[in-house]
Amino acid sequence: MKNFVLAAILVLLGIGIVFYLLRPQPGEEVVEQTALSSPQLQQISLYHYFSGPLSGGITEMIDAVNSRDAGFQVMAHALDHEAFKSMIHVTLAKETPPELFTYWAGAKTQALVDQGKLQPIDDIWQTTPLTDRFNTPVTETASTYNNKKFLLPITEHFIVFFYNRQVFEQEGLSPPDTWPELLTLAEKLKANGTIPFALGAKERWPAQFWFDYLLLRTAGPEYRQALMENKKKYTDPEVRKVYAMWGDLLQKGYFNEDANDLDWNEAISQVCSGKSAMTLMGTWAIPVLTGEKCGLAEESGFDFFVFPYTSAKVPKVALGPVDGLVLTKDSAGQQFAGHILRYFSEVGPQKRLSEGSGAFAPNSLVPREFYTPLRQRIKKEIEASPYWAFNYDLATSSAVADKGMDSFNEIIAFPDQDQEILSNLQSEIEKLPIAQ
Repeated sequence: MKNFVLAAILVLLGIGIVFYLLRPQPGEEVVEQTALSSPQLQQISLYHYFSGPLSGGITEMIDAVNSRDAGFQVMAHALDHEAFKSMIHVTLAKETPPELFTYWAGAKTQALVDQGKLQPIDDIWQTTPLTDRFNTPVTETASTYNNKKFLLPITEHFIVFFYNRQVFEQEGLSPPDTWPELLTLAEKLKANGTIPFALGAKERWPAQFWFDYLLLRTAGPEYRQALMENKKKYTDPEVRKVYAMWGDLLQKGYFNEDANDLDWNEAISQVCSGKSAMTLMGTWAIPVLTGEKCGLAEESGFDFFVFPYTSAKVPKVALGPVDGLVLTKDSAGQQFAGHILRYFSEVGPQKRLSEGSGAFAPNSLVPREFYTPLRQRIKKEIEASPYWAFNYDLATSSAVADKGMDSFNEIIAFPDQDQEILSNLQSEIEKLPIAQ
């Protein structure tokens, strides 16, 4: 009996020793748990303004990027297009800004670079290398600030006239090539009860395309660039001529009377219904024109033509915005965000956004055959223009652009006061610190 008890004690003691020797050592519990659980996702935030009628393609693009690597996830946060312009500055002022956000190439990105808010991406550009993917003058201009790369292009839009083909055919009209032909066409449309030009300037920016093109087609790109850099005045004869031309069109009744009350989407609806014949808008209008509410087919239902030239002496200039992604300087996941930023440059994700947004993919490796026949024709027009210009609110400082766009609404409301509006505009600009 004593031997049995002793044996039992020895067995229990042995089991205890085994459990003691096999007990988890400090840190082993964490390692064991991590090894058995799924890998922790690295999440980064992306704030963007592709919302509402401009939301096409952004979800598909982000999904394409997220599918590349199970170790990360881009968390997208959509903001209202207009609200984004002010909200992003508030967000950047916080201790934990988003790693990535979309932004407009040109003066707006330049301002953030000068404020030290953005992180250069030259290392990504060189190691990928992105020069093989973004090698046009447009993308080079959009990406480079202070001799460094800061912006990865994701869309390239072109501003053209989109017109209702049925309206034109009923009136026996053809797209104009020259300014006099456009004026003749507008007069015929108005005489037959159709509004020639639909404009929705409620949010101000859609009106800028009229100012941009009239100035580019009369004074040329060099003068226009000097004006954007505050080296010329809005009371110059070149600008006075533009406002006089625009005011004349307005006084003749070639625009819808409620232009300042409609947004750009509502203006496109007038073209869809045939109430208006055409609208001057970016290629983001294509998904709206072909969408369920409008239902016009490309080329047979609607088509396009470029803003007519006033003189053969003025060089060809294409106008439009380039959207891109920028990397914030003080974000928590900056290094990892930089790692996955290159995925947004690839052909697949860029094609997804192009399909939904109507934009051209800035990646030059996207084949021409990817685009519909209508878009291929638009792309040829871009390639035929030796100059590219960013639209007004992206080409000049935000402070000046704010005053200028106010004046666009003013001339729409009071077209016979064009010269007084310009004099007041120049006076307001001279009060700004940037003008000193």
